[in-house]
Amino acid sequence: MSIHLLPSLLMDYNAALPNMKRTPLLLGIVILIFAGLAYIFAWSSLLTVKSISISGAPTSESESIILQKVDIKSGSQLARVEPRAIERRISAIAWVDKSSVSRDWFRGKVTIHLTPRTPMAFYNGKTLDKSGKVFELPGFAKTNLPEVTAANPQLGLAAIDLFRNLPSEIQSSVLSLAAKNESSFILLIERNGRKLQLLWGKNEMSELKLQVIDSLLALPENKKIRSIDVSAPHAPIVK
Repeated sequence: MSIHLLPSLLMDYNAALPNMKRTPLLLGIVILIFAGLAYIFAWSSLLTVKSISISGAPTSESESIILQKVDIKSGSQLARVEPRAIERRISAIAWVDKSSVSRDWFRGKVTIHLTPRTPMAFYNGKTLDKSGKVFELPGFAKTNLPEVTAANPQLGLAAIDLFRNLPSEIQSSVLSLAAKNESSFILLIERNGRKLQLLWGKNEMSELKLQVIDSLLALPENKKIRSIDVSAPHAPIVK
């Protein structure tokens, strides 16, 4: 190496030396920034749960059960609220069909949206939805839903299908349905203040069967009947 090159190399080294000294400093600053963010997210009181909102709960009792299940405390770290884990816990509740959980970092709010199962009938003391799922819905009072008696939920669904195909004015009068099998349905209705049993047979010719029932009830001699068999609507039997 020529002796004339030494001054030039020394100048290049001296110029690079400040940058080399700055590198550890910049690295330290980056580490401090990340450590500060980690503290804010995980331990600081700046990002904590301030409120919990639940939508879609069908009753106040069911909302209380959701709050117990998710177990989120006001003041807990928002970063430790894991939406997917909460959704998995909620999915274990029989009356919940779907759920979604989200976090609002700016307002410290956890939002839980529920899609509950819709009761179609009462089955063996519990509620039954259109998919055949049997569940208990806390706080749900018996309204105009029919009581279904069947050997299994599938037969219960068949009874519900029959119920849904009836005109609304008939639906409102149905007290209970029984399904012995898919060819033998029995309805208990209330008409003009009296209970009337309808031996329906198969879930078919509903319009004709209703016409026959109305015609028979209009006859004066049938004022005290308690049962109408329309399983064969062209040859009905009254008792």
